[in-house]
Amino acid sequence: MRGRGLHFHFHLWLALLFALIAASFGISVKNQSVRCIAAERRALLDFKKGLIDYDNSLNLLVSWTSKEEECCKWKGVGYDNTTGHVVMLDLRPRIIYGIFGGSWTSISGEIGTSLLESISDNIPYWFWNLPLRLMFLDLSFNQISGRVPNLPLKFDRIPLIDFSSNLFHGPIPQFLSKSTTLDLSNNMFNGPLSYLCTNKDSGLSYLDLSNNLLSGGIPDCWIKSRRLTIINLENNNLSGVIPTSLGSVETLQSLRLRNTSLHGEIPQSLKSCIQLRLLDLGENKLTGIIPPWIGERLENLIVLRLRSNNFHGNIPSTLCHQQFLKVLDLSLNNISGAIPSCFNNLTTMAHLGSSAATIEF
Repeated sequence: MRGRGLHFHFHLWLALLFALIAASFGISVKNQSVRCIAAERRALLDFKKGLIDYDNSLNLLVSWTSKEEECCKWKGVGYDNTTGHVVMLDLRPRIIYGIFGGSWTSISGEIGTSLLESISDNIPYWFWNLPLRLMFLDLSFNQISGRVPNLPLKFDRIPLIDFSSNLFHGPIPQFLSKSTTLDLSNNMFNGPLSYLCTNKDSGLSYLDLSNNLLSGGIPDCWIKSRRLTIINLENNNLSGVIPTSLGSVETLQSLRLRNTSLHGEIPQSLKSCIQLRLLDLGENKLTGIIPPWIGERLENLIVLRLRSNNFHGNIPSTLCHQQFLKVLDLSLNNISGAIPSCFNNLTTMAHLGSSAATIEF
């Protein structure tokens, strides 16, 4: 999936997951009997100061006023209806429909001048009440800029964090790795990925850092991330080889490393990732033969994309074992020999130009 298609399906899944979390922990957006905590209301108003509201008639932040003591009634804010603590901030753009069609309620500005940057040196007392209980933070598809500082937080519950499609820059702070879902795609984050190695036992299950300016090698510490199902690092300024420890992530279903300047061979350790549905290593500098074990071991593949590399040799006939394969792209390599005749048995393949077989990935 690409662009908004990817985020639509991800946000649909995220919304369903949050609904389950809300039911489990008693999260609400309105409650007459429980008042929100005053320090947290001040924290939210401080956070709002750094954001730009282009159209008060549409923007969900218009409900965030100092006159409203019940900040848990504010749009985009969820809280625990037992304790009154804020546990959710959902500032994704909404589409408002009117006479002349729909319009987006996106916001812009800098987090750095309000909630985050104001505590990068000295942490105010109110801050500890808000983020420690946060379980859901979605600022995606806005125009928020600035750096996200590394805050010394220890979350009570591991949150879901989505900062995708903004204008954030600078290194990725270490505290963001303490999440179950982390989507920082389509920003301008830069620097290395070494922060991924800081957690002894990561609870991360979804990681999307695609379309940024990240550099350096992919760290070889994935043995700590045994719950990951999605890894997307495509379109970054990375280098080096594919780390062998990626093979220890046996829950992995999607691995996207396209256009990251990787070299070397595909490590054999990846044959342990038998749940893989999508493997995209295209537009790199990978060498060697196309490993026969891809067809023998990765039998659940739906998309296999190895185009624009330096692979040589024959196309392995073991790829004919793929029962679910819909997209196979081996173009722009140094492959020789004939196409295996058994490819006729790949009956699930999508046909180019067929309106009935539209594949997005």
